[in-house]
Amino acid sequence: MKIKDEVLKVIDALKKQGFNPVDAVFEGAVGVKEDTTLAFMDKLNDAQLVSGVIRVIYTADGESVRFVEIPVGQAPAQEAQQ
Repeated sequence: MKIKDEVLKVIDALKKQGFNPVDAVFEGAVGVKEDTTLAFMDKLNDAQLVSGVIRVIYTADGESVRFVEIPVGQAPAQEAQQ
C-alpha cells in the first residue's frame, strides 16, 4: 500500500468514528542542499505548509561537526510564546 493511500484511509477511518482529523504532518529530515529541493521548500513556505528548521551541517576543523539552524515557516503558537 502506498503511503498516500494509507494516510487517506486512516483519516477517513477517524472521520467515520466521529473524530475530526485536523492535519497530517511529516516529521523527519529531507536533504535540501540541491537547488530544486530548496525551491520546493520555498513553495511550501509561501503556502504556509511547512514549519521547522533547515539545519546546515558543516565541519569546523575537519573533525568537529557544527550546524546552523534556519527557521522555515511559522512557529506553532505555543512555541512562539515561550
